[in-house]
Amino acid sequence: METRKRKRRSSFVARVREALICGARWCRARGIAAWHVVVGRCRPWSPAVLVDAKRARARRLRRAIARATRTQFRALGVAPPAHLLVIVQRTVHEDRPLSALLQVFEDGDGQHRHVLFIALAVNGEPVSDGEVVATLRQQLYRVAGDGLGTLTLTVPVGSSRARPATVTPIRSMEAPPDEDAPPPDDADWQPIDDGAYPVAAER
Repeated sequence: METRKRKRRSSFVARVREALICGARWCRARGIAAWHVVVGRCRPWSPAVLVDAKRARARRLRRAIARATRTQFRALGVAPPAHLLVIVQRTVHEDRPLSALLQVFEDGDGQHRHVLFIALAVNGEPVSDGEVVATLRQQLYRVAGDGLGTLTLTVPVGSSRARPATVTPIRSMEAPPDEDAPPPDDADWQPIDDGAYPVAAER
């Protein structure tokens, strides 16, 4: 009898322990999910930004890119993508040098992951921070995708700045050759005396 009681008691304790462990795991998972929700609501959305540059410029570009991305999505009135990675590197190639390249990946659940590459130099010419942000803003319209609706009108406007006139420098006239100078290939050359002689001027 005592042996049976001990077995029942041990099995009951084991079931209680297993139930407590399962409950603790469930509470932990719920707590982590709630924490992520609270943090996501309190902290503004921001893309992941990687910059291949010196420390000072990398810090400056990361801040500018994150600020410009949040501002543009807020101004457009569309929800930002769930996953957006912006990589600013020295060069971007896709069969030829490019200033930017956007790649969109789709996983098994149908979620899209956007990766945007921006070049710091195109054809050997460096790109300024303002040009990097301008390229980013133009590519973000493609990232927004269907959230913007159907494009119905595009009005391109060219630059109105006139190019300065080309100034051609005036070449100096060369002095006429000296008649008394010997020809370069004539060894028997002698100066010609035309019979002129100086005459004193009359007063």
